[in-house]
Amino acid sequence: MKEKVELKGIILSSSPVRDYDKRLVILTKERGKITAFANGARKMNSSFSGITEPFNFGTFSLYEGYDAYRFVGGEVKEYFRDLKNDIEGICYGTYFCEILEYLCVEGIGDVNVINLIYASLKALEGKKLKPLLIRRIFELKMLAFDGEMMSAFSCSKCGKEKLISYSNNNDGLLCDECTKSASDAKLINETTVYTLQYVLSSAINKLYTFELADDILREFDTVVGWYFEKHVDKKFKSLEILNSLS
Repeated sequence: MKEKVELKGIILSSSPVRDYDKRLVILTKERGKITAFANGARKMNSSFSGITEPFNFGTFSLYEGYDAYRFVGGEVKEYFRDLKNDIEGICYGTYFCEILEYLCVEGIGDVNVINLIYASLKALEGKKLKPLLIRRIFELKMLAFDGEMMSAFSCSKCGKEKLISYSNNNDGLLCDECTKSASDAKLINETTVYTLQYVLSSAINKLYTFELADDILREFDTVVGWYFEKHVDKKFKSLEILNSLS
């Protein structure tokens, strides 16, 4: 067993193992995604029970083992208690965490991803924006951080800047000429084009600062949905629950 380390991050998932223990997946700023075991965390009098819940954001104390860490404590800065009291919020938050657990890798920390999940959970908790808008912003921005940025600033085929449609086959937006030859091109509103560009180019603290009219949100939802499903080939359990609630 190596020396104790202090890692900043967020608990993505917490699942029961053995009689009283928990298996944690934590996304950390310093070491990316890690797996840790919290011995006795499911006992009623355990000091670990409250600090080993999903969404908890803070600094965690761990001992590094051969293939996993041993959780020995931590200081939680943000519990997201209001979010945990809302069924829809829990489902969306769990969905975001499932995406990170799937896409993030061990050993590679990324402060941008940490900040993105923190800001996204805060936006869900605040309830000022529609959850669907928060979801699509999160998905689009996360794919960009993961190296799959949509081509949204110039035509993905010829490079022209006057954009009028989205093509899933071409991974981005198209100009009027290229739209004619793309069998799957979907014409989209100029505001939808701007929204895609804004999300991809904005700092994280600016992401959840706008609302969309219903027709633009429908277009944004469709485009990002197509793009995300093309690049993330996985079915998420939390998304199935969300779909059953709608």
